[in-house]
Amino acid sequence: MRGRGFGIGDLMQLAREAAFPLGALEVRPPTREVVFPGGREVLQPRVMQVLVALGRDPGAVVSRDELIARCWEGRVVGEDAITLVIMKLRKLAARAGEPFAIQTIPRVGYRLAATNATPARPAASGGSGRARPRITVLPFAHPPGETDLARFAEALVDELTAGLSKSPLLTVTPRPALARSDAADPPPGELGARPGLDYVLDGRVLSLGGTVRVSVNLIQGADQTSAWSARHDHPVADLFPMLSPIAAAIICALEPALLEREASQIERTPDYGAPFWRLFVRGRRHFWRSTPEDVRMAETLLQQALEIEPDDVSALSTLAHCRLFDVWVGRARDPAAAVDEASRIALRAVAAGGSDAFAHYTLGVVLSMMDRLPEAMAEQRRALELNPYLAAAWGEMGRLLAFEGRSGEAITCSERAIAASPDDPHGWLWFRSKALARFCAGDYELAARDAADACARGAGRFPLHFLLAACFSAAGHPAQARRALEDGERLARGRHSGPRPTSYPMAALKTGHPFVDAEPLDRLVQALKACGWRGA
Repeated sequence: MRGRGFGIGDLMQLAREAAFPLGALEVRPPTREVVFPGGREVLQPRVMQVLVALGRDPGAVVSRDELIARCWEGRVVGEDAITLVIMKLRKLAARAGEPFAIQTIPRVGYRLAATNATPARPAASGGSGRARPRITVLPFAHPPGETDLARFAEALVDELTAGLSKSPLLTVTPRPALARSDAADPPPGELGARPGLDYVLDGRVLSLGGTVRVSVNLIQGADQTSAWSARHDHPVADLFPMLSPIAAAIICALEPALLEREASQIERTPDYGAPFWRLFVRGRRHFWRSTPEDVRMAETLLQQALEIEPDDVSALSTLAHCRLFDVWVGRARDPAAAVDEASRIALRAVAAGGSDAFAHYTLGVVLSMMDRLPEAMAEQRRALELNPYLAAAWGEMGRLLAFEGRSGEAITCSERAIAASPDDPHGWLWFRSKALARFCAGDYELAARDAADACARGAGRFPLHFLLAACFSAAGHPAQARRALEDGERLARGRHSGPRPTSYPMAALKTGHPFVDAEPLDRLVQALKACGWRGA
């Protein structure tokens, strides 16, 4: 370690900072990793900067002004910003078994002290101390002597490792860190069964005539069973241009499959995982079931999780989506209040994790509900800067572009989301965006096809059937339009008390279709009226 002696203007550049020990931990600033026996964590850049600033000389007091100069580039920041980072470092110390402590020196600053505690070793899968799943990507097998396939396989492993590391719900362990002490690579199942790992992603790249096949298999370490698998075939000529799309398809499908596996384990084994993780995964699963009862249960579970980890970005973001549910389905008694509450929670999520892509995606969704489309678009662009593999953000871009009347761009973004994650819980929304974009462009036949695909993926979401009715009506298919309208009314019936001409009134229709130009909404309303809708 270099000596302290830093002052104003001596800005922290993590890439130039050498790794250093901190008790039994190893701190690696260039990769933002903290490694301890049996596990590792990747810190947010600002959190790592503060840890490096305090860890340069354990026992020395570092003033708040010095931290601002080194880690915030001298910008004016509130006390809450520093306090939040210190809180995250203290939580890191607690998770690692208290190998260091950070003391607050009133009206001066902070002091880091290394302790003699042995860092906690994460329990194997199913242990009570287990939190987020820990996964590594193995080198993909490939035929010997085929240089291009070997290069492609190596590049794909790197791309998958980097992409999965962007998920706040996974802890990704680079393969070299595990293999450093191995004389030979063990079988995937044996590697996954080791303490510190829960899942292993194994893969193979083969040449089959003029086609290259990429096969992947997610192996759960506890019982060495396959948790998920996939296969992708592409022409040899398109191999390297397809690297990013293949990686995106694997990453977008793997995370929900792994989390569903985790939820199933928790349902079968009540003590599986740490308390926060059990509550969060169960809450997330209930949210995606998307019935009113499930969403209420999701809110309860997520609020309990946040009592344990008040600043968890993923739990906050998912809770914000729960708050919007009644608005989306047209049953909110006070839509403005619900959106305001979702906004408050989404802003908390972004404040707690400014580099979390899903938090920015969530805030963008809320802003769109507040009729602030330029800001909503900016949040989705930021989400995709942070994680270009976030299919939900591509899909939301498509939705917003459809409401702006930019149909071609809307379809492109929506199709990118669908291709990356064809079985995603958001899929119905992306097909809906395509249908709206085609409706705006006057392509009613294809709009009806996309609306039908949306209904097939979200059959219980009654607004989709009203959209399908409008598309059929505009395309000149009155009988099909009436059947779709009846389906929508039947699904929506019972959500409201008291007599009313329709279960999907004009106010709810307008909330769900915030077109920048009023003309597409007028066409949508006229098409619905033509097949018997009485909401107008």
